Amino acid sequence: MQWTMANAKRDFAAGYLSGFELASLRPLVSVWVVRLQGPAGAGALVDARSKEAREFKTLDAAVRAIEEIGFQVNALHQVQR
Repeated sequence: MQWTMANAKRDFAAGYLSGFELASLRPLVSVWVVRLQGPAGAGALVDARSKEAREFKTLDAAVRAIEEIGFQVNALHQVQR
């Protein structure tokens, strides 16, 4: 599943999105992607034109996108893998 920003806002308002994840694509370079959790599974926030995963250069920009969708971001924590 993939979401454009418009689709993500619509699905969030309808109650279909249940969560999000920020993933670092390249640990040595600051590039972040947003993954959204919906009823059919998780998927990336994508660019409306190219349908490629949107890449955010800063964590702040990725969090702003999540908040623009409608989620409230209160804290971030690292998950040990």
